[in-house]
Amino acid sequence: MIIAIFLLLAQTVTPPQPIETLPAAAPEGAPQAVTVVLLVNIGVAGTVENVSVAESGGQALDGAAIAAVMRWKFRPALRDGVPFEARVRIPFHFEAAPAAGQVPQQPLPQQTSPQQPLPQQASPAPPEPSPPAPAAEQLQPQSDQTAPRPGERVEDVTVRGYQRKVEHGGSDFVIDVGQLAVVPRKNAENLLELAPGIFLTNEGGEGHAEQVFLRGFNAQQGQAIEFSVGGVPINEVDNPDSHGYADTHFIIPELIKGLQVTEGPFDPRQGDFAVAGSARYDLGVKDRGMRFSGGFGSYGARRYLALWAPEGEREGTFAAAQFSNGNGYGDNRAYSNASAMGQYEGELGLRGLFRILAATYTTHYKSASTVRADDVADGRIGYYGSEDPSQGGDAVRHTLSFDLEAPLGNGTASAQVFLTYRTLRITENFTGFLLDTPQAGQSSHGQRGDEVQKDYEAFTAGSRGSDRLRFRLLGRDQTVEAGYYARYDHTTPSLFRLRFGTQVPYLNDLDLVTDTVNLAGYIDVELKPLSFLTLRGGLRQELFEYDIEDLCSTRGNFKNGEPFDEECPAYDRTGPRSPDTRVTATGQILEPKATVLVDLPYKLQLTASYGVGASSLDPISVEQDENAPFVKLTAYEAGVLAKGTASGFEWNARLVGYQTKIGQDLIFNPDLGRLSPSSPSTRTGIVAAARATSHFLDEAISFTTTHPSFDTDGTLVPYTPLLIGRSDTALNANLPIAIDGHQLHGSLGFGAGYIGKRSLPFSQFSSPTLQLDAQALVRYRFLKFGAQVTNLTNTQFPSSEFFFASDFHSRNYPTLAPAAHFTAAPPRLFLFTVEIALGSETL
Repeated sequence: MIIAIFLLLAQTVTPPQPIETLPAAAPEGAPQAVTVVLLVNIGVAGTVENVSVAESGGQALDGAAIAAVMRWKFRPALRDGVPFEARVRIPFHFEAAPAAGQVPQQPLPQQTSPQQPLPQQASPAPPEPSPPAPAAEQLQPQSDQTAPRPGERVEDVTVRGYQRKVEHGGSDFVIDVGQLAVVPRKNAENLLELAPGIFLTNEGGEGHAEQVFLRGFNAQQGQAIEFSVGGVPINEVDNPDSHGYADTHFIIPELIKGLQVTEGPFDPRQGDFAVAGSARYDLGVKDRGMRFSGGFGSYGARRYLALWAPEGEREGTFAAAQFSNGNGYGDNRAYSNASAMGQYEGELGLRGLFRILAATYTTHYKSASTVRADDVADGRIGYYGSEDPSQGGDAVRHTLSFDLEAPLGNGTASAQVFLTYRTLRITENFTGFLLDTPQAGQSSHGQRGDEVQKDYEAFTAGSRGSDRLRFRLLGRDQTVEAGYYARYDHTTPSLFRLRFGTQVPYLNDLDLVTDTVNLAGYIDVELKPLSFLTLRGGLRQELFEYDIEDLCSTRGNFKNGEPFDEECPAYDRTGPRSPDTRVTATGQILEPKATVLVDLPYKLQLTASYGVGASSLDPISVEQDENAPFVKLTAYEAGVLAKGTASGFEWNARLVGYQTKIGQDLIFNPDLGRLSPSSPSTRTGIVAAARATSHFLDEAISFTTTHPSFDTDGTLVPYTPLLIGRSDTALNANLPIAIDGHQLHGSLGFGAGYIGKRSLPFSQFSSPTLQLDAQALVRYRFLKFGAQVTNLTNTQFPSSEFFFASDFHSRNYPTLAPAAHFTAAPPRLFLFTVEIALGSETL
């Protein structure tokens, strides 16, 4: 395993320059000739983000120096003209206060000769020398301290960075949440809506993973999107609810500093489940200090958060815990959950980094699931009612990760190991009493109901690593990266039918023990053969290995004359046998991926991408010695990208057309309560997106169209929205109100989501929906007050819709005719929050 770290590669760096300095007032009785040295983090806007004491002069003088420097303003550090966060070392020299009646006499600050900054801490090579500093202005002394003045150089600069995220293709979105964090988001997964074409819904309850739609794919609970957090995979192999189930509720939203959503299989780092794309969460806290918040809202909603980001530590160091509970907005929707996450990001020597991440999560929740539309229309149940009040679930997740990054020769190496333990129980009933009818030879019984209980326990261990080399060729920078990925899962998925309202199992539908291995190696290149031409992409070699033991393979195979009630009999129609069956299979696939970028005038870029990907099979679909135990997909896209600055705004925009072909689709089967395979399909569509950001306004808007069809007959793939539109707006400003000399700061967030008609089975379509959400925040010193409202118009609409046969004994005679079913979207909900933020800026 490669032991490693990455630090930003050598580039032209200009350190931050102070442009507004305020004096530090020494307290009475301060000793003579005392120097306090501070380490100050300067953000991309030139503001002081964090301060720590490198050399102390005592508590009183340390506090005076910190109080002064927090009010300084800087020109931000620049790397090749682009602002980035940097750390500077600033000394404050305090002299003894003069006697009463005396005028302080101290020399003007001496102009220092230009100094070359220390080598970049985030780069394997030192930067080029910066230009000389301008001469110091001849200002009169105005305090009892000596410190850098406007235009002067700071004593030294320490630059820390992270590996630059490279966008592979026109639909690769590196997203800085930034000001848009003020737009109402219920959980970490809702942040995905900042990427175009993503629509979220949830038919399973507050503790159930979100159902995700992207690029015409009904990814269900994650089976078509590769999820990871801090490099740790989230998708669960062989989960009985959905192979690839990805529950992100354990991630505390306040710890997310950014995410990368890659739509399509165009990045060699993308692996299993990256059918529609991948989503990678990055963790970090920029605002250092302590935070405590409480939220109180509709239907008894409560949320409490405690967050600690130690000052003086890197933004990747934090600890947080959250607790939530509520009664839900209708029948059978109560929930309770808690999660804790802690990470330490430390330095190895001068240029190395390491991170240790630990997370734990638990939840228990009830679920209303789906209801028949005609039962609601006839008044048999309410719009927010439930057909079966025993539905719900619980889950536990524990994760531990350790990763290293370090310069290695002329490149950067990284390595990570991770462990996850997971348990899950889900009970759902989609068809009521439709399936449990007495069979010939079966003991006499009444209908016991179709409710299913899905149990899952899994242990995951894995590692990933890479070595990224940068070199000069043809007078331009070129990059080559080689990496690996290894993952092992031991799982015990099971699925049982339950007696209605009792939680007592009566039939075994699934009972497996699986061991799966996923190994991959890849090469990723970024080449610039010409000044206007960039080539990105590479090759990924993937291996999938399965060892599946079915503990009830004789299910349904019975000897003539024997009762039909035994779940896993030790015989079948051919005679005695073991009910266990073992299946093993191994397969490999080579996945080429390529992107071409052509620079045009006016900061325009043409882009075209091609990619082959693969997703592992659900274990139920694997047959003995199967040669290809995976689903292959091929994708294409082309478009134009643009970016620039105007009137204080930084903006970017793109227009991309895409097509994805997949060899096998997975469609929801209500009889099984899970996904089942279907024929090959093709998605074709267009993505249009733009974002503009300034110091007071952040606006993101996108539209995505798709035409998902089966290759066999051209019919539409069901349940997929054909048009998705999204707008997110954030406003930030100082309010014209001051209390005790402290001005109030306000933020306003507004989100609008439009979901076009969705295709349903039997040529049916759902109606379009529109949801509006808003949040307002006001900050006074260390206090922040917030009020948010979701579904502003209080419109009743379904968040998910289905079309299948069911019987909940709501009519005299059951029918096998398919009927409309839906899950009700939440009504108008209010949430009020209070936050106390304690840090050097507020104390």
